[in-house]
Amino acid sequence: MELTTEDLETFDAEQVAAKLVTLQPFEAAELVRSLPQAVRHIALVALPTSTAADVLEELPDDIAAAAVMQMDPGIAAGMVREMWSDEKADLLQDVASSHADAILSELEPEEAAAARSLIVYDDDTAGGLMQTEFIAIAEGMAVGDVVGQLRERAEDYADYPASYLYVVDDDGRLLGVASLRSLLLCDANTPVTTVASTKVVSAPTDLPGAGLLKLFRRLHLLAVPVVDASNHMLGVVTQDDALRFSEEDADEEMLRLAGIAGGDEFRDMPLRRRASRRLSWLSVNVLLNVAAASVIVLYQETLQEVIALAVFLPIISDMSGCSGNQAVAVSIRELSLDRIRPTNFLWVLRKELTVGFVNGLALGCLVGLAAWLWKGNVTLGAVVGGALWVNTLVAVSVGGLVPLGLRRFGKDPAIASSPILTTVTDMCGFLVVLGVASRCTDLLT
Repeated sequence: MELTTEDLETFDAEQVAAKLVTLQPFEAAELVRSLPQAVRHIALVALPTSTAADVLEELPDDIAAAAVMQMDPGIAAGMVREMWSDEKADLLQDVASSHADAILSELEPEEAAAARSLIVYDDDTAGGLMQTEFIAIAEGMAVGDVVGQLRERAEDYADYPASYLYVVDDDGRLLGVASLRSLLLCDANTPVTTVASTKVVSAPTDLPGAGLLKLFRRLHLLAVPVVDASNHMLGVVTQDDALRFSEEDADEEMLRLAGIAGGDEFRDMPLRRRASRRLSWLSVNVLLNVAAASVIVLYQETLQEVIALAVFLPIISDMSGCSGNQAVAVSIRELSLDRIRPTNFLWVLRKELTVGFVNGLALGCLVGLAAWLWKGNVTLGAVVGGALWVNTLVAVSVGGLVPLGLRRFGKDPAIASSPILTTVTDMCGFLVVLGVASRCTDLLT
């Protein structure tokens, strides 16, 4: 179902809300996104509070935060109250701190304190991704008592991640984990500690999201408990939470590879914020490109004598850059999947040199042949073809190794690898072509 042009122009909030309540939350979120930004919050306010909370959870974080910023704190608090703890924390982190404080002041003190305890965690860590809704059972209970408790509180637990139940002591320390299936298949008098596994895989609050993903991939878990330094159970990160983090992280890495600082930009963000995030690396690239161009200045006389070389300089630079970026992408992927470590320099170098040798030779022959056919000069073909071959070897080596070096020193390989690669390949390519050409100018003219 789509909103009509008339809906958007006249904007009857009640009429739009009547359409939204007939849809699933993710469908309603798509329609809210289609509304002009200035009226999205009006449509949400016109919905029943619980429905509006469901829709907010399905909206992208920045759009949800922008809508809540335009709401009265009391109304927004009603929606926040209905949200899951992790979604609530994400939303409050994204709105302005003054507005978040105003919303929290409208909540019950205990609820506000719980929300504040989650906001302090980085949103890309286990603490920031966890939800505090989980089913804890006392160590002294029997299986029958646990099942009875689940039935008595069926309405409360209906939407909880109930694949696992967590056994805790009187102080809330995690002792074991039991699957719902194992409880249902046991005798009612069986102590729950007999059924629960004590080999619990848990995560500290500061475990990065990438570390959580590795746990889910390796162990095929449905949820991971999050504990503090004293092993007190704080929350759980579900498989869905990890999947969402993976998707968001992939999107951010794509933007970082494109040189956008922070890995986050949407076109409805403030101009100053968007421009500064792009300029931070563009300005660095200007300086790096000036350094690469300085090589041309050193050999300007050679270029004046053999003007045909100017045609092939950008080809050599671009083709080598493409080969190097392929190596960058493979290294970043293998680092993220733990297929290689930052110390595997020699192994990566050997692998890249072999593929660079083959691809560089093939590309060099093609470009050299083109130069020979164009000018009828074998030497010109040999110079540009050989230069592309050598530069491809350099490019794949640098592209493969730079991400490892950056990761080893705690830097983000996604955002810094490409500028370094571009500078090195440009300088090397120009230097090889012009350096060789300057020694055989007579044969090229």
